[in-house]
Amino acid sequence: MRPITLPAILIAAALLPSLAAAQETCDVVPTLGAADSAPQLKAVAPGQKRVHFSKGASGGQGCPNDSAACRMKGYLVANDRVVVTAIQGAYACATFTGGAPKFSSTTGLLPLSALADTPQAAEGDWTGAWRSGDEQEIDIRKAAGNAIAIEGNATYGGDDPERVARGAINVGQIGGTLTPDGDTAAFSAGDDGEAAPYDANPGDDSVCRVRLWRVGPYLLAADNLMCGGMNVSFTGVYSRGKPGQ
Repeated sequence: MRPITLPAILIAAALLPSLAAAQETCDVVPTLGAADSAPQLKAVAPGQKRVHFSKGASGGQGCPNDSAACRMKGYLVANDRVVVTAIQGAYACATFTGGAPKFSSTTGLLPLSALADTPQAAEGDWTGAWRSGDEQEIDIRKAAGNAIAIEGNATYGGDDPERVARGAINVGQIGGTLTPDGDTAAFSAGDDGEAAPYDANPGDDSVCRVRLWRVGPYLLAADNLMCGGMNVSFTGVYSRGKPGQ
């Protein structure tokens, strides 16, 4: 995309939404995609050993609960930090993304009793090579003044050998130069691939729209599933890597 400078769009902070729907899937997509859902940073409380993610109600067995039947493979230990996007009752919908080389993300339900409050402030500036898994990357560098230049690439099917062999990998790109509003920013794709304000062309559901948050050590992104080929999305929780990772 050919970048242009645009004003930042304010993303309002609000209470986290209910997990009424997220109990089924605990998916970051529907919650991060809304302007009125402010993600929160939590940490696994000191003294905790292994805190496993739990399946939601769709897992059966009365999930979520701490039984072996509901327990997911992924687990966290004391002081690991997660992004919480929804809460209900005794559980939180949370995502953890590790560092290099895999930048693997796990999303699931965690017991609130195992989580503690932790500082929300972003650690460092926006710049860096941000990664989430092996199919999402967002590179951010400084631009003139307080602006940042964003360039992102995402794929769907890139880690599927059969799709790779058939050349059936769907791709997507985002980009633009903008001035963040503190720890939040947003933009959309304008004419000829240029960046535009997030709410430009409000009646056009085919326009790629992206929101960004800086929360603790993470970069969070949410798009409207219109930023590339089928199933391509930039939505996720990103950890900072090094250029080339």
